[in-house]
Amino acid sequence: MNKLSIHYHQERFSQAQNEAIEAAFNMAAASHGEQTRQSGEPYLIHPIAVAETVAEWGLDHEAIMAALLHDVVEDTEVTLEEVAAQFGPKVAELVDGVTKLRLSALPGRTTDSTRKEASNENLRKLLLATAKDHRVLIIKLADRLHNMRTLGHLSEERRRRIALESLEVFAPLADRLGMGQLKAEMEDLGFRYSQPQEYARLVKLVKATTSKSAHYLTQLKHDILTFLAAGGVKGASVEGRQKHLYSIYKKLTKVNGDLDKIYDLTAIRIIVSDVAACYQVLGLIHQHYKPLIYRIKDYIAVPKPNGYQSLHTTVFALSGHIIEIQIRTPEMHEEAEHGLAAHFYYDAHKTTSAYAKGEGAAKLPGNLQWVNQLTTLQQATGGGSEFLEGARMELFADRIFVFSPKGDLYDLPEGSTALDFAFAVHSDVGLKTMGARVNDRMVTLDARLENRDVVEVITRREPAPNHDWLLFVKTAAAKNRIRSWFRSASREANVAVGRAALEVELKAWGKQRLEEVPARVQADALDSLHYRSTEDVLAAIGEGSLSVAAVIRKLFPDAARPAALPIVKRPETTGRVLVEGGEPLPYTLAPCCKPVFPQPIVGYITRGSGVTVHALGCPNLPDDMERFVGCHWETLADTPGRLLCRLELVAMNRIGLISDITGTIARSQLNIGHIVSDMAGTPDRARVSFAIEVPDLFVLADMMRTLEQLPGMLSVKRL
Repeated sequence: MNKLSIHYHQERFSQAQNEAIEAAFNMAAASHGEQTRQSGEPYLIHPIAVAETVAEWGLDHEAIMAALLHDVVEDTEVTLEEVAAQFGPKVAELVDGVTKLRLSALPGRTTDSTRKEASNENLRKLLLATAKDHRVLIIKLADRLHNMRTLGHLSEERRRRIALESLEVFAPLADRLGMGQLKAEMEDLGFRYSQPQEYARLVKLVKATTSKSAHYLTQLKHDILTFLAAGGVKGASVEGRQKHLYSIYKKLTKVNGDLDKIYDLTAIRIIVSDVAACYQVLGLIHQHYKPLIYRIKDYIAVPKPNGYQSLHTTVFALSGHIIEIQIRTPEMHEEAEHGLAAHFYYDAHKTTSAYAKGEGAAKLPGNLQWVNQLTTLQQATGGGSEFLEGARMELFADRIFVFSPKGDLYDLPEGSTALDFAFAVHSDVGLKTMGARVNDRMVTLDARLENRDVVEVITRREPAPNHDWLLFVKTAAAKNRIRSWFRSASREANVAVGRAALEVELKAWGKQRLEEVPARVQADALDSLHYRSTEDVLAAIGEGSLSVAAVIRKLFPDAARPAALPIVKRPETTGRVLVEGGEPLPYTLAPCCKPVFPQPIVGYITRGSGVTVHALGCPNLPDDMERFVGCHWETLADTPGRLLCRLELVAMNRIGLISDITGTIARSQLNIGHIVSDMAGTPDRARVSFAIEVPDLFVLADMMRTLEQLPGMLSVKRL
């Protein structure tokens, strides 16, 4: 126990708390008894090592006790009830949160599938426990770290499986907690055991490169210290830093294995007293070394999502070598290396009453509030597969950060959309969203956001979510809020949503409101759909159990091509050419002019080759008039005419609006004409009307829905 006690400040704890830690140690020692690890060492070494790490990270006495006991329920005869009886419910909950499910608890024999199922269930259990108490995750990371450090004693298959899980789950978790040092060590160990040959090759490659750069770094550090001192910067610490192996490996995959293209393979880290000195150093660096402008990053003003702060610049340093330089304060350095553990550690050295009592930090820093959000996610999903899916997206996807127009920073998973941003601002904002601007340009709600985008949300007065939103939102928060709205929406709300959706479609049939459809027609549709009332139908549409298209087809079974609409007859070609005269002659299309329908064409008889068909007016036509022969494109005589309809669109006035409208229609291979555009009341709104040819009203309805999704579109109606 003496070895363990030197790793935490015993003066922080009361005598009773130190005695409780001693009692936990004694239970662990007695329970594990003669158990040994694969290395042959006493098993007790493992819980002691985990408790040492937890204590070193500054957690409270309950966390240290739980670390000592974290395997007794899983690997010995001790029950959770016995732990609770002796050490209290809090310690028991921490132990339970870290305890893995046994494979034997799953039905059937052990297979790769059951292992994956167990892994998913263990992750779900861990995250649910973390939602209740974030100390669970810290203890689990300490547990996994020691297991990774001693992985060499296991079989190759087990080493690889555990290493891959560490790379995919636990290293990203450490990163989300801002624990950079832990993340780097866990990634390098995971890389070593999951891809041993690549690891060994990269070790040799990096060793050869870094040995050459050692002398250069010494010169560079001396040069920097000299001009910093001359510039009035006092007490600066300048050290060399080597990028960890797995990070190098990932970058090599992006630069085709060219190590020379990785500028931060080795870097200089400068630590100064305060933020003002950081910017002063940056200025002095740029005075002496020319910077690569596109590689200057200010993570002090705009921290990374996990709270990381530092100034980064890449410069042409001595002898023209490209090197990265990082500038930060001592507090930023501790935060970058230890993340949440640094938060606990700092609390241990402050005068907080909680820590003076030996209790862990109760309040998480703002950048780690995602841990608390697990509770919200669990409540919204019930903790099932939806919870695990949402948690994986929130925790393991790469992150981006975007801004509101007022400069507020929002942390989102990579691939998030403008609508995800709206829900991140507030769930009510998300539900009322009708459009968005990204970097002052109108975009669709499913537009993917990029790092550092500035996003403005355009809202309506009342919530009007759409079931289609669930098809493209990425964040669990957005999905759960949309689902929750539809689940909890009153019948009146579902009826309102259903009516709005149906009446949008009815516009293609020239009806502005449902009441314009004759009562007899509505009654026939109700009977065919097996609903008792129109309100039942609207509610079913609103909650998503009945499609609008199904209702329209019952309301207008024979009206896809109403007789009242004008018909436009346009011939459609079969693609073949008919040569005038007697028997059909073989022909080829001239490669010089490549005629296409409906260009006027003419044939030229070529001896031994039949007829060559040219576009009329082709400069390569021979002058021998006797060989010309009439020909024309074959068309389908029974091609039905197209309905001629007129649409009016109102949208936010912007550059490219007309182009977007015509491009959307052209991609659907529909013809438009008679386009008129003017202001719609105010200069920021435009009205566009045009004629469009469609085969039937169902196609028109589809096109109207598509046009409604264009950026800044406010309304689409048929005139």
